Amino acid sequence: MSTAAATSTQSRSNPKRSRVAIVTGASRGLGLVIAHALEALGHQLVIGARGERALEGAREELLQHGSDVVAIRGDVSDGSARARWVDAARGCGGLDVLVNNASILGGLGALAELDVQRFDRVLAANTVAPMALTQLALPLLEARHGLIVNITSDAAQGAFPGWGGYGASKAALELMTRTLAEELRERTVSAVLVDPGDLRTALHQEAFPNEDISDRPVPEVTRPFWDWLFQQDLETIHGRRFAAQQEALHGIR
Repeated sequence: MSTAAATSTQSRSNPKRSRVAIVTGASRGLGLVIAHALEALGHQLVIGARGERALEGAREELLQHGSDVVAIRGDVSDGSARARWVDAARGCGGLDVLVNNASILGGLGALAELDVQRFDRVLAANTVAPMALTQLALPLLEARHGLIVNITSDAAQGAFPGWGGYGASKAALELMTRTLAEELRERTVSAVLVDPGDLRTALHQEAFPNEDISDRPVPEVTRPFWDWLFQQDLETIHGRRFAAQQEALHGIR
């Protein structure tokens, strides 16, 4: 089965659950932590990721906590996968939260030698795909006065040698998100940016393949922030950029 192919499985029906969320890159790491936070607040979940085995494991883990889960395998850069995620949310009754978490690093290297085809793939996954998914989901989000959460990075705001391609993709996402927030203000859909900080994730390990990254915090340290974010009045957070670890450790403002 190709990366773009999808398999879906839905849990038993639970009529008490009415809020719905899509989380991309939800099979492990930060995405799975976010999915757990949404589940704890009573959301039905549509989760997506590229790896079938890991995605099925995430679905089983969430089911153990009583979630209603639709798991659909697919690459965020694939338009057909994005359409299936939105169709699944529609089938659940609507959409309240869209979390654009899936990203690729695309390798590190100096911009002067950066392979432009590789850079195209990074931009496609980290910048174009979140906006394309947002466009598809927007009618559902507008009907529910929903929330868009785009995951960013400190690389978007710093000139870190070797990180230029990835950082540029996230910098573009940040500007697009801030602009989107202004454009959607009258349509009562909110958009925020969240920088999770350095975490012990597969993407971070990819950036440092020969290093022990066990000194980095696990994604679960951000959980208090997500518990807070998804309970806020959307007008109070509209258009803001949050640093999840700092907020969780030093008090959410």
